[in-house]
Amino acid sequence: MDLSSYNRLPIKPWLQLGDMRGFQWNHVDLPIPNLPPALEGIRILHLADVHFNRKWTAAHDELVAKIEQEKADLILLTGDMLENKTYVLPDLPHVRRLAGHLTAPLGCFSILGNHDGDLFGPHLRDTPITLIDNDWRRLQVGDAAIELIGLPGVHRDDLSPTVLAGFPAKSPGALRIVLAHFPDHVRKIASLNADVMLAGHTHGGQVCLPGGVPIVRHDSLPRRYCKCIHRVNDLWLVVSRGFGFAGGVNVRLFCPAEVVVLTLRAAQA
Repeated sequence: MDLSSYNRLPIKPWLQLGDMRGFQWNHVDLPIPNLPPALEGIRILHLADVHFNRKWTAAHDELVAKIEQEKADLILLTGDMLENKTYVLPDLPHVRRLAGHLTAPLGCFSILGNHDGDLFGPHLRDTPITLIDNDWRRLQVGDAAIELIGLPGVHRDDLSPTVLAGFPAKSPGALRIVLAHFPDHVRKIASLNADVMLAGHTHGGQVCLPGGVPIVRHDSLPRRYCKCIHRVNDLWLVVSRGFGFAGGVNVRLFCPAEVVVLTLRAAQA
């Protein structure tokens, strides 16, 4: 679907209570100015805010089945695999079970979220997930390249001018994608010359008024930016509603869980 259709999707299911069954699996064509021909049609699966909370549900079974069926070219995660901020061990078996299904030709890359904490990263080392929190990678695709920049996601204030200065300059002709946990980091990254920024954290509000209007957005951007896809300056800001529940409130109201698959398309002049 195109961007305007995605941003106006019907809200269904309007209620998710206890688990995420019925979550939306959304495909969106993302138009990129001056997209290298080698990247035309590349499919990127964006997964955010799984928030494992000591159990594996039927919705997780559905999630891994859809991931395997999708066969995306690249999988990108923007933090908060965990719900419990201080006790990782009970949820590690679930993280590993999900990670075993996160394979793609160009790889699976993730940053941390504020619920994951700094101590979670080492537990991903022997999984298919490559952690790039405060790191970067260059992926060669034919004669083109995708540059991935992973912003620090555990604490909002960790993104400092010093951190930004540590990332390399964008290569000519490369597509640059920034992984951020916090959407409002978009205000700070002009120096990175990104084409796309993926974010999570807000859950789209999780509990919304009818029409999907968020009551609490957990972010400093205007309310409408806590979900969907927006043009911000010269980049696309993609904010996932996330997959799980947060804050001990196992309910989603007028804000269904989602996974978004972005297909890169050359923007029409």
